[in-house]
Formats: sequence, C-alpha cells, structure tokens
Amino acid sequence: MLRKVFLLLAALDQTLGSGKLLRVPLHSRINPNKSELFLPRNITDGNERLRVALKSRQNVEYFGNISMGTPEQHFTVIFDTGSSNTWLPSTNCPKSNAACQRHRQYNSSSSSSHVQDGRNFTLWYGSGSVLGYLSRDTLHFAGVDVPDVVFGEVVFQQQTVFNAVSFDGLVGLSLGRLAWRNTTPFLKLLCTQGFIAECIFSVYLRRGPGKSPSGEILIGGIDKSLFEGQLHYVPIILSHSWMVEIEQTVAGSTKIGDEAGAILDTGTSLVLMPLKTYYKFLESVPVLLGNDNYISCKLKSLPIIYLHIGGKVFPLTPADYLVEMVRGHEKICILAVAPVKMDFWVLGDVFLWRYYTVYDATANRIGLAKAVR
Repeated sequence: MLRKVFLLLAALDQTLGSGKLLRVPLHSRINPNKSELFLPRNITDGNERLRVALKSRQNVEYFGNISMGTPEQHFTVIFDTGSSNTWLPSTNCPKSNAACQRHRQYNSSSSSSHVQDGRNFTLWYGSGSVLGYLSRDTLHFAGVDVPDVVFGEVVFQQQTVFNAVSFDGLVGLSLGRLAWRNTTPFLKLLCTQGFIAECIFSVYLRRGPGKSPSGEILIGGIDKSLFEGQLHYVPIILSHSWMVEIEQTVAGSTKIGDEAGAILDTGTSLVLMPLKTYYKFLESVPVLLGNDNYISCKLKSLPIIYLHIGGKVFPLTPADYLVEMVRGHEKICILAVAPVKMDFWVLGDVFLWRYYTVYDATANRIGLAKAVR
C-alpha cells in the first residue's frame, strides 16, 4: 500500500476461467534500506492470453513498463493492490523538481488520444506526496489498449522520497472508494470493457535471487500450477479495500495479537504490524535487535509467526521474515517485520512470497494457498 509505506514466470499450464488473461511476469532486486515500489513491462504470449511483465529490484522492488498515449510513451510503473489511482510524471513539472525530472515524463501535446480533464489532485502517502492534475488517454499494457483511462499528470513529487526510487508512476489495482471522484478504477475498467472475462487477478512472487522472472500478476484468471492444494477463500471486510480479518496471531507458543484487519498489498515490501502486536512479537524474539533492525541469522532461535485467517493458520517462518545481507565480511539479517501506527496489518511481499493470492472483485473475497517454490 503505497500511501502507507514504501517498502514488490511460469508458463500457464492450467488456468481457471476463460477469455483473455493479462499476465505480468515479475523480476526482483533487494534494497531493504530504501523506499520500494513495483514496476511492469509489456509482453504478450501470442495466443489470446495477455501478460504484463513486472520486474522487481533485488527481491524488493517489482517493476516493468506500460505505455500511455498515441504514439506510445513508455514508463515504469507499480501495480499496487493498496491504491486505486494511476499517475505519471508530466513534462509540465518544473525543472526545480529534481524527483520529477529524473523520471520519464508524459507529454500530452504529443498524444493524439489525449483528452483534457483539468481537475487538480494531491495524493498523500506515508513517506511523501505528489500533486498535479487529471487527464485521459489510452493506456497500453500486456498487448491490449485501454482507452479513456483517467490518470494523474504529476507536476510535483516530494524530492526526499521520490528522488531515490526508480519507478516513474503507479497503476492502482485496489477497489472503488480509493479512486478519484467520478472516475473508474483501473481494475473495474478492465472488467466492464471486456478486456478480461472474470473480474479477478492473482499474484505470485518468487524470493530467490537470480531467478528471472521472479513471479507474476495474472489479471483475469488463476494459474493452478503456481500453488499447492486448494485455495482458501476469505471475505474482504471493507468494500473498498483488499482487507481480510486476522482472528489472532501467535509467535511460537505466545499469543501476540487479537482480531485485526489486514490489507494484502503488493506495494509494500514488509509485514507491518500494529504497534502493540509488534512489541509483543519482539518479546518473543530471544535475540537483541541491532541498529536498523539487524538481527542474527540463526533462524532456529526465532519463532514462527502463525496468522489465523478465515479459520486456517498461515505460518511465516524466520526464513520468510528475515532478509539476508552481507556487511563487509559479515553475514547479517534484517528483520522484515516492522511496526505501524495503525490498528490493522499490512501483509506485503514477505507474506506474498510464501502465499499465492487471488483477488476476486466479483465475490468480494481473497483466495490464499501455499505458493509453489
């Protein structure tokens, strides 16, 4: 969920659903000390199954390309389940805004399919803000052309945040209320205009370094070859957000959290816990944290986190929530669990690495299953 924190190919052997599929292969890189976001590039498999490639930097940033306008202007963007809006830097951003200038910029005067909207906007995120005005144009990705997409032309990006990231813009895959007023969220646009047969998408992430691609987002279907067993479906508890309910949380044998909401978010790298739960979790960790959440890599000394969701337990092992690094000649690990001043969780890449997730906008539910490694 980009607004909260900046921390995201297998062949299609068996897919549920019919019609066109938009497939997004993912590639990765690790950069745990930086703000992290997700980015895509175009790819089509040539047989009416459409794929959009996503790359991620060092296992934490998942990125690729889309294009906007006629003729096409190319950008790196994030497909974010935590937000609903789409935005790109504009050529009208001032030269004094270095964060905007260092990224590719959309030029409305160069696009014959551009339609002026003109409404101003400001988006506030946990680590910074962007502001600009709205436009309409044709968005191209995964071999399809989506006309009349309302998106933000950004003329200001907060430099302390956006100057350090490699993505250009963002495509939101969340539900309605998070979108700008009187606009259609991108996922709903794909569904209502018939680009996909089922209003669902699924996410599969790899963690291993050097593997390419590092996973995928499949829009319009489910790939049964990428998970084990059956999908466990749970209802979303907010109509405008991909949020489910955690019934309780246990670390080792100690209960650390009660009932709470949890947003599944491709735009967040870590698992974010409410403050009270996080401090109880630290009490269950038998080692001391160093600066910047550095911790011993002796995995056996750390507890398994058990998330109870929809009557089923979803464990996160130390191998899941530790990120291994080398500092000088020393191997260290970073705890990929962090506190957040909210009363709900954010289940980012650390959770999505382990579990294949399906986002069903028709039945208002999310499916979960252990991902194939």
